[in-house]
Amino acid sequence: MILVDTDMLSAMAKIDRLPLLLALFHTAELYVTPGVFIELAHSFNLGRQYAIEVFALLTTGQLQVVYLTSEEVAFRESLPTTLGAGERESLAVVRVRGGAVLSNESRVAHYCHQYGIPCLRIPDILRALWVEGIVSKEEVQDIVRDLQMKDRMQFKPSILEAIFAEER
Repeated sequence: MILVDTDMLSAMAKIDRLPLLLALFHTAELYVTPGVFIELAHSFNLGRQYAIEVFALLTTGQLQVVYLTSEEVAFRESLPTTLGAGERESLAVVRVRGGAVLSNESRVAHYCHQYGIPCLRIPDILRALWVEGIVSKEEVQDIVRDLQMKDRMQFKPSILEAIFAEER
C-alpha cells in the first residue's frame, strides 16, 4: 500500500506528473488518509489547480481514501502533534498494514526511520524514475526544473548528484 501525503501530491500535480507515481509503483491506485483528503479538499475549495488535478484521480479511483482501524488510531495518537493529521495517519496505516509513505517532509522521514516505516522522498522518486526506466534521465532533469519553477522546490547540489549518479 502506497500512502501519499499532500506535499507529494501537490508537487507532482503542479508539474502534471501524477501518473508517474502510479507507473513507478506498478499500481492502479495510491492511497490517502482522511487527514490528507481534508487538506486536499480545502485546496480544492479554494480553486487551486493542483487540487483539481488530484481530485481527478479520486474520481477515477486511482487515488483512494483509506480509513484507519482502531489499532492505527491508537498509534496515530502516540505520534507527536508536530506532525500534521494526514502525516500521522499515513505513518499509522503503513506501520500496521505495510507499504510505504511518499512524503517530502524531513520530519516525516525522521519518524518513518524511527519506526522502521519505508519512506520515499522526491529525490528517491526522481532517481527511481530513470533507474527503473519509467522515464529518461533527461526527462527527470525536466521534472527537476519544473519542480524548481512551479513548486519553488530547492535541490542542494549533493542531492542532484545523488539523483543523477550512474548506477552503483
